[in-house]
Formats: sequence, structure tokens, C-alpha cells
Amino acid sequence: MNTIDFDAKVKGFVANCEAGRAEDWLGLVVVANFVRRRCDVADNDEVKRLSLKVVRILMERGFRAGQFERYGDSKLILWPDQAPDAVVARIDREWDPAKGDPNINDICWFE
Repeated sequence: MNTIDFDAKVKGFVANCEAGRAEDWLGLVVVANFVRRRCDVADNDEVKRLSLKVVRILMERGFRAGQFERYGDSKLILWPDQAPDAVVARIDREWDPAKGDPNINDICWFE
């Protein structure tokens, strides 16, 4: 996929995320699924790399990252450092592409 196609798809994805953010949280799994399916990326390392680019954009747009104590909880526990660099670095450390994409409650959610 060329950069122009990726950027256009990301722009639409981020706009949809912004439109829905008042109604629901956004899991990292959704970001990875977007990159894998909508951007047609098969390589696990490339899915991670491009997902981190999307996460940075979301964070720069004011999203906040956190995790639930248990899946199904109604309170997101925000990570202490919400700086885009810090969030991207934490996800990068916790995401092992050798194990595939994150699952529904892996690593983080965004609000």
C-alpha cells in the first residue's frame, strides 16, 4: 500500500473514531484490525508498525489510553503518562508481533 492510500484510509478511520468516541471506547484490537483488513497488511511486524502510527494520530487528537481491571468493567483506568510518545512506546513494548495482533482486552483501550 502506498503512503497516499494509507493516509487517506487513516484519515477516514480517525474521523470515525472521533465521531464515536462519546459512545464507546476504542480497543487497540480495532486499530490493528483496521490496519490488517482495511489497509490489506499481512505481515505482523508491519501491522504493528502502522498501528503505532495510527495510535500516535489518535493521541495527538486528544484520545487517552488506559486499561480495564477486567474486561467488561465500566471504568477505564487511564495510564499515568498520556504523552503520545509515552503511549506509543508502552504499546511497542507490550505488543509482541510474533504472537499476532492484540486480542479484545490486550494492552489498552482509548477514550
